[in-house]
Amino acid sequence: MLIGRLLIAAALGYIVGSFPTGVLVTRLLGKPDVRFNGSGHTGGSNVYRLAGIAWGVVTMLVDVGKGVLAAWLAVRLTGTSWALPAAGMGAVAGHCWSAYAGFAGGMGLSTLGGLLLWQQPLAVPIAVALWGLGYLLLRDSPRAVMLMAMLMAPVFWLLGNFGHASPEAVALGVGGVGVIFVRNLTELHLYDQRAAAE
Repeated sequence: MLIGRLLIAAALGYIVGSFPTGVLVTRLLGKPDVRFNGSGHTGGSNVYRLAGIAWGVVTMLVDVGKGVLAAWLAVRLTGTSWALPAAGMGAVAGHCWSAYAGFAGGMGLSTLGGLLLWQQPLAVPIAVALWGLGYLLLRDSPRAVMLMAMLMAPVFWLLGNFGHASPEAVALGVGGVGVIFVRNLTELHLYDQRAAAE
């Protein structure tokens, strides 16, 4: 049954996406726990702050790859192309709220970015440009990401409508930016508190 296979794909995506790269890297290096220092996020930019640029890049590359690995495995194991968006969204959610790291995590951008580079490479420079425009206008990273996420939904539809993305890849893009929107929404009060303290 398709629904059962999609649930398996989403669960597999979440398990793989939850791999706590930043936590493991900083722990192995004897650095402060990435969850409780810097921004508190487990992604490459916070690892860079705590352990240097090389380890930040390593973390980012692993986080980029784990979404692709999760989706590829899910499609192979379930035999349905619709496992792509299910596993992809699961992987992004796993990165954002990792079960292995006390449901802490990163912001999901690297994991979704890897999936988009694989499935919809045209979407990546568009997303970066929209984020940059949002940041110039708002001077606020979470709100800029949320604006980018909202604007990317019609972009994914247009890419699919003009034959640059499959329906499954369009669903992946729309669902993935939806997860990232929610993740950044949960960060707004923390970001505002940090800004007020500065």
